[in-house]
This record gives sequence, C-alpha cells and structure tokens, in this order.
Amino acid sequence: MRHLLSFGLLALMALNSNATHIIGGEIYYDHLGGDQYRVFLKLYRDCGPGNVNNTQYDAAATIGVFGGDGSALFTQSLPFPGAERVPVVLDNPCLTAPPSICVELATYTGVFTLPARPDGYHLTFQRCCRTPTIINIPNADDLGLTCTVRIPGTENRANSAARFEVYPPIVLCLNEALSFDHSATDPDGDELVYELCTPYNGGTPGDPIPTPTAPPYVEIPWAAGYSEGYQMDTDPAIAIDASTGLLTLRPTLAASYTVAIRVKEFRNGVLLSETRRDFRFDVVPCQSTVSAAIAPQSVWCDDLTMDFNNVSPTGSVWEWDFGEAGSEMDTSSLHSPSWTYSGPGTYNVTLMANPGLTCADTTVATFEVYLQPEPTFALPGPVCSELVTELVAEGEFGPSATYAWNLGPNTLPPTANTPTVSAQFPTVGVTTVSLTVTDNGCVGVYAGDVSAFPPPTAFFSVFPPSPQSYGTDVGLQDGSSGNGGTIVDWTWYANGSSIGSGQDYTWSSPVPGTYDLVLQVTSADGCTSNYSIPYEIIEVPIVIPNVFSPNGDGRNEQFSILNIEQHKNNLTIFNRWGMSVYETSNYRNQWSAVGVPDGTYYYELILQDGRSYTGHLTLLR
Repeated sequence: MRHLLSFGLLALMALNSNATHIIGGEIYYDHLGGDQYRVFLKLYRDCGPGNVNNTQYDAAATIGVFGGDGSALFTQSLPFPGAERVPVVLDNPCLTAPPSICVELATYTGVFTLPARPDGYHLTFQRCCRTPTIINIPNADDLGLTCTVRIPGTENRANSAARFEVYPPIVLCLNEALSFDHSATDPDGDELVYELCTPYNGGTPGDPIPTPTAPPYVEIPWAAGYSEGYQMDTDPAIAIDASTGLLTLRPTLAASYTVAIRVKEFRNGVLLSETRRDFRFDVVPCQSTVSAAIAPQSVWCDDLTMDFNNVSPTGSVWEWDFGEAGSEMDTSSLHSPSWTYSGPGTYNVTLMANPGLTCADTTVATFEVYLQPEPTFALPGPVCSELVTELVAEGEFGPSATYAWNLGPNTLPPTANTPTVSAQFPTVGVTTVSLTVTDNGCVGVYAGDVSAFPPPTAFFSVFPPSPQSYGTDVGLQDGSSGNGGTIVDWTWYANGSSIGSGQDYTWSSPVPGTYDLVLQVTSADGCTSNYSIPYEIIEVPIVIPNVFSPNGDGRNEQFSILNIEQHKNNLTIFNRWGMSVYETSNYRNQWSAVGVPDGTYYYELILQDGRSYTGHLTLLR
C-alpha cells in the first residue's frame, strides 16, 4: 500500500510538483578582519514548468542576529541578487531525467559588523513553506526551514565557516546507486566532521516570512518509517562518511524527500561552528533509451562555418565527425558544435550519442556547404553629361553563377543577364544599379549609384558695351541656364583672375587694358560651364597744371587736374620745407589754397592702379 501511495504521489508530482517552493538552503560566513563578516545565504527553489503558485524569490532576505545566549540583537536585510538555474546532472550517461525537473539558486550576501563578544553570535534565516509532495515529513507544505550558523566567541572570532562546494544531484534515478562527494572546504583549515541531521522548521503558512526567532530551533518531524538515520527509501540506507563527506545511497521508491547534512568545524578539539545543508532529492524513473538526432540543415549560403544543432532527446556524451576528407581534426565532443570547412561541397556529418556505452546511438545527416556569393562592380562617374560605360561583374562566386542586372528604367538597356553589359545612362541624376548573382542556389546582391547629371550652360551680358574709358563701372548680368539642374555658384574672372561672385556683378573701375571676361557657373550636382566676352578699358590721360590763381576772378580758382574724376587716388601738397599743407583721398579738383600763401608748392598724386605723379606748382593770386 505504501508503495502504491508513493507512486500516486509521484504522479501528482509530475503534474503539480513544480509549484515553486523553497526546497533547501544553507548559511555560512567569511571573516573579513576586525568586526567585519561577509555572510552568504544560499536558497534553492522549485522552478518547474508545472508550477501553479509561481512563488518567486523574496526581494530581500532578513537575517536575524542573536547573541550566543540567544538574546535578540538586530536584523539585517540582504537584497535579492538574481537567481541561476542549477543543472540536472545524472551519474549514469545512459539515463535521462524528466524535463519537468527545475531548481534555481539565489545567493544573498551582505557584510555584517559584529564586535567581539565572549559568547559569539547566531545568524539565522527562516522561511516557509516546503514542497507539498515531499513524503518523508508530514504535511510538508505547512513546514518551512531555518538556516542558522554560529560565530564563535572572542577567543576564536577570527573564523570563517565551512561551506559545501557542490550541490547534490537534483534528480536521483530509481534503483540507481549514487556515490556523491558531499565534502566541504574550510578557509581556516579546521578539522571537518560530517553527519546526517534533522532539518530545522521555520515559519508557518500564516506567517511564511517571519522575523527570525532566537535559538534553540525546532526540528521538523519525520513521517512514519523515516528518521534522521533513515531519511529516505534506500537500500542500503543513506549514509555519509564522517571524515570524507562521501554520500552513498540507492533509492528504491520514486518520490520527493527532504534530506539534511551538517559539517562540524573543530579547532584543537574545540567545536567552533557547524553548517547545515537542507535540500530535496527527487527520485524518478529515468529513461534509458538513447537516440541521436541532428537538426535538419537550415542555412546553406553563409560562409564555410556550419553550426550543428544537437536535438537528441536523450544522451549525455557526444562524438561528432564532420565528414571533412583528409582531416583528423574534424571531430568534437561538444553538444552542439561548429566546424569550418576547407571549401564548398557536400558532407556527411555523423553524431554518436553515448559512444562506447551499451546505450549508444548513431545518426548521419548530409550537409551542403556553399559560400554566399559576394558580387561587386566598378562604379563610373559621376559625370556631367550623358554616360555610356561598360559594367563588369566581379567578386567571389563560381563559374556556373547566373547574373541579373537592374540598370534603371531610363537606361539602355534597363536590364541584362550577362557578366558584362554596355549601358547608356541618361542625364537624370542618380540611377541605382544592382547586380544579383546566383550560385548553387545562393544569392548575393551588390548595388551602387551611377551619377550622370545635366551640365549647365553659362551666359552673361555686359553693360555698357566695350570699349569704355577708364573709371567706368562695368555691369555683368547672368543669363545662364541650369538645363534641368540648379545653378548654385557664379564666379566672375578677368584674364584668369577672380574678380567677384554672385549671379549679377558690378566690376568697379577696372584699369585700362584688354580683358577676357569669363563667367563660370556650378550646379548643385557639381557640374560647371564657362562663357567669355572680350572687353576693353581705354586709358584716359591725366593732365596736371603747374600754376593756378585762386584770386576770386572766377578763373583758375582751384588746382584742377584733367580727368582726375575717373580715378581713385590719394593727393598730398607740400610746401618748400616738405610740410604737408593739403591731403585727401579721391581728389575731385576742390583745393583752392585757402589760408595758404603764394609761392611754389610740390604735389604727389598716387592712382589706384599704382601709378604716381610728382611735380611742382606755382600759387599766384
């Protein structure tokens, strides 16, 4: 009857044992020096897909700190650090655990300040509740756990607790013997002694996250037929070697069990502390059929590296052969490896599950490995005219590749399927050209822009017409055409030198000479055009008198220079001692020698074009 009940519970576990509950934990610490201790709380929870309660980890774990005499001192919260999945590992590679088994681990940590105290400290965490399908304790979902550890008194306060390094297997296979190294390490090198123990209870369904209470703590009750020395159905009974920590058992009943082990820490024969580990064993009928399977090829055209996806439903050890002829390195023992082939081709890939065992299985899959074509072609231009050019397909692909050109709807021809094509592009601006190469069913595409822009036509008019006397302002008026483009720059030249910019321009008082006036226009597409007109500026002579008489008779009243108004200039008049008596820019025959006595004076006239005139003049009234 008991076995029937256990199998009934196992069936229930398969449906609902994945309800997320705390299934075990432990607490230990490191002495950091002085009064500082880093505390580690490891909590394990059921995360199976059949969970209906979906109870998550707490946002913080509260640690109660008590004196060695049990007096409550304070509590400290440790923030949730995130959780990690605990892998399901079986000793026998021919067996496979059910996929519904899932356990997560969260390790809460924090630094505690604990001054020296003769009786030391107790650090305690409590939480309810356990998984209801556990059969070796009654009403498991009404019971919680207490994780507690002691820090020795003043004499041995510089102590770090022992800690278990490896978590026991989550799943045990029914009727399969287990030998598990459950040993711990101690940072101080203290003597460690192992033994089975009874887990502590903690919390209630009505108060699942209690404020930790002071020691001593209440142990959980064992269900009928179970005890501290016989914690689960095994033959021989579960046992742990006191010196080595080797845990041995062979489960005989499929069910869930709570198990607890503690390691005691001695120094010079004195018990300093103990670390208890409370955990759950799930005993299940394991599948023994092994089947090797490779996922069908899904990528053909990438590079020579292939990723192989192992979809074997069972198996734990793998042997791959990637079918590379002449290579002894084309093997792997990874679950889902990658391999880079030496060249394209068809390869037979072999996967063996559990090679060398009686449960081995082998499968072979054919993979076709091709390189992705990488076409390209040289882009002509840009040009400022109609473009006739030859495009040649280049790049990485085989001799049996096919070609598809898309040259644009206004191009002659608009399409082609040969490796070389002669194309005529109109002056419509940017035309996108694409080349598609297909090789072994793999497709590669390359695209680029061919630019053929309409050139502008430069033109301008000049006013007044040539020739003109020196000092004349010459107007240059644009009459250019963009021919479908947009002119954005106008630059004016005279005999090769820039004289200005802008759509219309006034050329102020050019010096005498013969000029080749040029307008260069530039479109927004960078295309240019020039237009030129010859132009002549005639010399106007300068005539400077050597005498004038500002006596008020209305004749010869100013120092008058003939044609001076057609020149920009600077004029200076000096007396015979070299002192300036008159100075001006752009002289326009206005000096009448007011306040200057009669006599001989000297002048210096400098024109804008650099010419200079000097001489003397007589002032007579």
